Amino acid sequence: MYFLYKDVKKLAAQFADTEPDFEQKMKHYPADCQATFNDTINLVIKRNFGSLLGYVITLMRVNTKHIPKLFRTFRKHVGRYFSDSEARQIVSLVSFFLGRTPFDTSAIYTLLSYTEIRHNGYFNVKGGMYKITEGIVNELIKHNVNIVYNTEITCFETEKNQISSLIDREGKKWTADVFLINADAAVFRGRVFGKTKFSEQKMKKLSWTMGYLTFYVGLKCKLPQVNHHNYFLGKNYEEYAERILKNPELTENQYYYVNVFSKYNSDCAPEGCESLFFVCPVPNMQYKPDWSDKHEIAEKILKDFSERIDQNIMDEIVTLTVYSPKEWGEQYNLQYGSGLGLSHKIKQIGALRPKNYDEDYKNVFYAGASTVPGAGLPMAIISSKLAYERITDFF
Repeated sequence: MYFLYKDVKKLAAQFADTEPDFEQKMKHYPADCQATFNDTINLVIKRNFGSLLGYVITLMRVNTKHIPKLFRTFRKHVGRYFSDSEARQIVSLVSFFLGRTPFDTSAIYTLLSYTEIRHNGYFNVKGGMYKITEGIVNELIKHNVNIVYNTEITCFETEKNQISSLIDREGKKWTADVFLINADAAVFRGRVFGKTKFSEQKMKKLSWTMGYLTFYVGLKCKLPQVNHHNYFLGKNYEEYAERILKNPELTENQYYYVNVFSKYNSDCAPEGCESLFFVCPVPNMQYKPDWSDKHEIAEKILKDFSERIDQNIMDEIVTLTVYSPKEWGEQYNLQYGSGLGLSHKIKQIGALRPKNYDEDYKNVFYAGASTVPGAGLPMAIISSKLAYERITDFF
């Protein structure tokens, strides 16, 4: 099955027998999500906290009707609006974007449903997502920012209660008045700064996001029947969600997302060809350390995709690049290759996440998924702004 969220009337027809008021419910549910968004986005999410007490006091200012959502799962909250299991499945899929499942993600994050259904939905970046990165780099160059690539920080030097220099793998020292770390905030504290609170033993006790099997496919054919955004799901949603985080024995019926980014970006593939991006949630390396079967799993998904779209693409593949949690972990120093860093468990949200300022070194700050406010591209952008505010306060 594949669909677009905004195609509500089509979905309403699909659920005419099992969820007869689907279209009406798709008005009430996003309205509730919008209220959660409006009541928390500026007060809690886009804000730094000076202390745990300050965080608690701020939470007390949030409309009390949202408090139960902190302790209710995403799935249970969706079930308050939809009775059909497939309808609940469709509406709760967005929780996978946070690196967990709707069965263990707090209902407070149903605010994401508002952002995708009503607020601004999904944007198609002309030329592909990497154009965002290129745009940021171009702006930095305009401001004479020097960017040094392929440099891994492994050590440091201190002076009093500040970092005087960071040292890379080649032994070169990098000095600055202030250091902003955009590597994983928990991993960097443990592996580079050697903080006991973030030792490997302590990291095992934290809750991490799932892994992702991602692969890029180039086809020498067109797929006019396939949408830009697509989800392909199975019949065992609850069982799948229950096992996908920890069970290394993957079953035949994978759930996966496909983005045909050449559909509306002609420069992303040669004429008559397509460029596709697949994402499949999988266990991270804490539960599946061996990913020697990554190509085998990708092939199964590609064959399943061919069957679902009624077009065999196996002989049309000209390029295939596969990344497992192993590659994610090695390339980006991610703990267990978890795709989005620390999860949003109740004890790991808000001021309970690793701080965006260092506990010991006054001139070190953090931005990214494993610090405030949380995981995901929009959250990381907000995180950078919050870190900037910390740095300006430092001066």
